[in-house]
Order: sequence, then C-alpha cells, then structure tokens
Amino acid sequence: MHKAHTPPPIMPAARRKRRKKPGTSPGSLVYTGHAEAGEVALQLVQFTESALHVSSATDAAAVLGRLDASRVNWIAVHGLHDTAVIETLGSHFSIDPLVLEDILNTGHMPKLEDHDRYLFLTLKMLSFSEERTAVEQEHFSMLLCDGCLITFQEKRSAVFDVIREILGSGTGRLRKRGADYLFYRLLDTIVDHYYLVLDRIEDSLEAIEEELLCGDATSVSEKILAGKKNMLAMRRAVMPLRESMRLFSQRDVQLITESTYGFFDDICDHLLHLEQTIEHSRELFTNMMELQVAVNANRLNNVMKTLTIFASIFMPLTFLAGIYGMNFDFMPELGWRWGYPLTLGLMAAVAVGMLLYMRRRKWL
Repeated sequence: MHKAHTPPPIMPAARRKRRKKPGTSPGSLVYTGHAEAGEVALQLVQFTESALHVSSATDAAAVLGRLDASRVNWIAVHGLHDTAVIETLGSHFSIDPLVLEDILNTGHMPKLEDHDRYLFLTLKMLSFSEERTAVEQEHFSMLLCDGCLITFQEKRSAVFDVIREILGSGTGRLRKRGADYLFYRLLDTIVDHYYLVLDRIEDSLEAIEEELLCGDATSVSEKILAGKKNMLAMRRAVMPLRESMRLFSQRDVQLITESTYGFFDDICDHLLHLEQTIEHSRELFTNMMELQVAVNANRLNNVMKTLTIFASIFMPLTFLAGIYGMNFDFMPELGWRWGYPLTLGLMAAVAVGMLLYMRRRKWL
C-alpha cells in the first residue's frame, strides 16, 4: 500500500551539509557532506584466485603498509569527513589534488576521467526511502590504479555485500580477474540498484494513477510533485554518467584490459535504457498532474451543475412563495379553504416538471 507523503524531518545542525567557502584555492580538501562523528573506517580486501584476506583499520598508513603487489587490493573507505585519510591515500598514489577535491565534494556531478596512471570515477549511489517516499543519494568515488582499487563512500552500506559474498565464496570469475574487473562489477552493481529505485518510483506512479481515477484526486498533488522530484534526482545521477561512459567506451584506457572492456558496453546500454525510462516516467508524472487538474475541474463542474439545478428548481418556487407571502389585505385565495394545499401542490408540480424537463434534455 502506498504510504501517505510526510514531509522530511528538519535536519539537526550537526547533520546539515557544509559548503565550500567561496574563494578557496583549487584542490583544497573540504568535505561538503554531512558532518559525521567517529573515525573513518577502512577495509582492505586482498585476493587471488586461490586466496582471500580481509582486514580492517582506521589508520590509512597501516592499510597502505599491507598492500601486496602480487594480489588484487581493494581499499574500501567508509566515511569522508576525515580529510587526513583522503590526503594520505592521495599522497601515496600521487593523486591530483583536484581529484581528491572531487572525492570530498558530495555535490559534484558524475564523471569519469582517465589520468593514465589511474582511472577516476565519481557518481551517485541511489536508494529509495520508504519512510520519506523519496530518492536518497550518496556520493561515491572509485580510483583504479595498477593492481589496486580504492572506493570512497560517505558511510557503510550493504550495496556491495553481494560482491563481498562472491569474493568470499570464490565462485565465478571475480577472483580470477584483476582490479579492472572488480571496478566494473562495483559499477554494474550500482547501476542495478538504479533499476530497483526506478521500479519503486514506477510503482508509486501506478498507485497515483489508480487514486486519480478511483479516489480523491485532491490529495495526490504532493505525491505527484514528490514523484517528479524523484525522477529529477535520478535524471541528474544517470545522464552525466551515461555521457561519461559513452565517451569512455570510445577511448583506449591502459588500466582496462581488452577482455574487460566489452563489459562496459553493457553498462552503457543499461544507462541508455534507464535514461529513456526516466524521461518517459517524467512525462507520465506531468500527464498525471494534468489529469489531476482535469479531474478536479470535472468534479467542480459537477458540483456547480448540481447547485445550478437546485437553484433553477427553487427559483419558481421562491417566486410563488414570494407572491403569497406579501402582506396585502386584499389578495385572491387568501380566504379560500384550499388555497394553501393547492399552492403547495403547484410548487411540487413545478419542481417535478422541471426535473423531468432537465432529464429529457440530458442535463441530469
């Protein structure tokens, strides 16, 4: 059942997004997301076809000391509020400060950049909040280096648990491939979650349509506006990413092996399909808004029609009552015994006659 829309709670001051101060030098490391408490958590996943090792730490230097060139290394950073961790990783892998700035800028649009020594991707991870009936997004970035993949998330989530389970089981081709294939699998998982969010929005669209046609159309305006905002959020996440992937598929990136390159075409196809579906759904929400206006106008017309019919019926009755209610001494029928019942009968006959006339003209 579609839940009624409730406005989001006011965010406490500690959770408000911070903004980069105007005039700050390019490459300054300023986290623009929600202020978080606690330390940044780092997880190091190292694997070969025959072995898997997982360790956790809060010190970036300790994680960097465990890197093994003979294995595929996946450094998962959960939390971006401690810029010192990002700076330490960037210094070790010689990452451009502008790239580090983009990792911390949660409002940055999705993009994919090839820096020869590393491949940088930033995008939005989407989820659907059933409580707020709204699309929620999380800033996510990946750095693909030679034999190493670094992922940056604002918080720990269950999105990649399926990847960790596959790595743990040793099934499939994931443990047999390099860091570039892991890069692809993580990106593919995020795109798959886009479909889940889109399906949930389309479900709400069907519920709104049924409510418009069968229920009270006056109560769905907020739901339609919320749906349009959700589609806009998805559009902002998908369209730039699709364009970046389209350009990426046309280039020869050294860090991506030829056997892995073909998988990215599949992601491009999924993003194109998502974009087309999003545009179609946006049009449907616009049509729903127009339908809601039309239904309300039709309901108002019916009300005005009913009131007009009653007014038309009571106009001659009021006329007759007004005549016989005048205070004159000499009026015909005032002293007649049957004057009152005949007057009421005349009023009833006029009312019934007008109803029959309106029904014959199909005004009722």
